Amino acid sequence: MTPSSSVESEADDESAAQADQTVVTADALATHLVCPRQYEFAFERPLSARETSTDRVRDRRRQLLRRSIIAGLRSEANADEERVEAALEWLDHEWRQASAGDRQPYIADAQEQYDADALAAAVEAYFENGGHEHAERLVEADTVVSYERDDVRYEATVDAVVERDRGYLGIRYVPTLHGVLQVSWSDTHVREFVDGQSYYPRQIGSFVRAGVAIRGLKAEYGFDLPCDFAYVAPLAESRPAYESESGVRVDVEQRHFEDAFEEETRDLVDLIEERAAAIVDGKTDPRAWRFEKIIDSACQYCAYRDACPDRMGAELAFIDREPTRGERGGRGEIDD
Repeated sequence: MTPSSSVESEADDESAAQADQTVVTADALATHLVCPRQYEFAFERPLSARETSTDRVRDRRRQLLRRSIIAGLRSEANADEERVEAALEWLDHEWRQASAGDRQPYIADAQEQYDADALAAAVEAYFENGGHEHAERLVEADTVVSYERDDVRYEATVDAVVERDRGYLGIRYVPTLHGVLQVSWSDTHVREFVDGQSYYPRQIGSFVRAGVAIRGLKAEYGFDLPCDFAYVAPLAESRPAYESESGVRVDVEQRHFEDAFEEETRDLVDLIEERAAAIVDGKTDPRAWRFEKIIDSACQYCAYRDACPDRMGAELAFIDREPTRGERGGRGEIDD
């Protein structure tokens, strides 16, 4: 049966409305928090970011882990062992594909072999530590959740949505928890960040991603349902283990944001909407957003710093200034 013309018209109207709607993603918000100019180079007029071997290894781990785990979650396995086997088969296939490329991030064969063994051990460890339950209660994988407010649609990409006894859990798979905010129900991280008492934008950005995802889950499945978002790190720690078959021992860690979201909802929503308004209004000048802090820390690790006029202007300014954290030899805010 073909749809009636009225149904087709309604569908076309809805698609047109969505196409015209302003969309702000959680990734864009998190980047704008770090530096508005970095957001511009990443999203508005993309530049080819400078990549180090460390960057490529980190990105490769993230993509291989998430794709392999999702393959295992989606597999129609009749036993736990079959699910793990499906994930490892996908990992082996993806690893071979990635290794066939010209830009290898490894400086030695032993390093590459260790990484391959570590990823395989991480996939197995994840399924042994809650992954099978996630697969049995999987609702969606590799999807986008969203909500609307004041004519803006906020979107967050999640690797998996899992049904709980009551409510839902969104998951993002990451190799480690570096750069992910450590939270508890009694914290006031967002308020302290907004008031200038602390400065760790990358970690606050991880909270922003969680907040957008949680609100998106509620909009999708019910605002009265408790929803959570977790960063799951199957490769949180790794070390040689010569007694094991793979030669690598790994630890799986998770960081959940439901309690922190409930505690800091108002401040978090205000911050999200303020940065969204800046994005919509085209505000990409970092001098209007904690420029001294950006120069002191974020610039040292920015992949676009060699093409950034603001950084170059600050470096060439004929004024007395304090040396940056990188110039002092200190450690900047990137992973901790």
